[in-house]
Amino acid sequence: MKGIRSGYILLSVVVLGSCIEPSEPLKRQSEPRIVFMSTRDGNEEIYTMNSDGTNQTRITNDAARDTRPVWSPDGELIVFQSNRTGNNDIWVMNPDGSGLRNLTNDPSSDENPSWAPDGLRIVFSSDRFGGQAELLVMTDEGQNVTRLTDSFASTDTYPTWSPDGRYIAFQANRNSVSDDIYVLVNNTNVVYRYTNAGGADQSPAWSPEGTKIAFTSARDGNFEIYTMDFHALPYESSNFINLTNDPAADGRPAWTNDARQICWMSNRGGSNDIWIMNSDGTDPRRLTNDPGVDDFCSIK
Repeated sequence: MKGIRSGYILLSVVVLGSCIEPSEPLKRQSEPRIVFMSTRDGNEEIYTMNSDGTNQTRITNDAARDTRPVWSPDGELIVFQSNRTGNNDIWVMNPDGSGLRNLTNDPSSDENPSWAPDGLRIVFSSDRFGGQAELLVMTDEGQNVTRLTDSFASTDTYPTWSPDGRYIAFQANRNSVSDDIYVLVNNTNVVYRYTNAGGADQSPAWSPEGTKIAFTSARDGNFEIYTMDFHALPYESSNFINLTNDPAADGRPAWTNDARQICWMSNRGGSNDIWIMNSDGTDPRRLTNDPGVDDFCSIK
């Protein structure tokens, strides 16, 4: 593994138009289980499996693209993105695929949902304000849709809520042609830039205690999984560590609830599959092994 120390990275501040109050996280129920997207049956569908890769089960069955699933904080629902009504909307369903509900039902493209830690709100990205993706938040019933960012020419996407509800990390190309990781401070309506490495930094994921952010980075020439320490007051990042350090493409990490492991997508086995490793990068193990694309894992 490759470690990098970084100094002060508080780089840009953008005033926003709305704020969100912090919230208490819900406790997750039952044994760890992974939800993910797979094309193994011909198109993008949602599957679940045990955390050791056993009992892989398809839970959606539609000709449309169903992708980017995320467990609710209590593990009782799955939010995901689907174009089954003709454009990308945010949907929720039960863990067995029943109880499907379209939360956004808007002619724009609504993508990349993520739950608030209290399970009562969902943040997502949308191009409904003029072409570029911005961050929006709504209730878990799809009500009270509120715009969070207004970055004009850049794209704000892949939002993820911190465990204490005070921050939303996301990827954006606000200050360069490539993406960086930014953090929205909910109670001050301010955005801070947390990475500035030159290569694309994408798909942030908070550790369960909120002290680290895992993310995808191409700063070393190919996509790897990195972690960085998150600091507030002052807002800065440090201790950038390459966890995967492999010539293959590694991306889109997600933490287990106990912070001991990270699942992610890798093509190091010849196809895009779901892998899991210890949170320090040791003991990488392949969980899926099929010729289709397996991606976008989330662990409850």
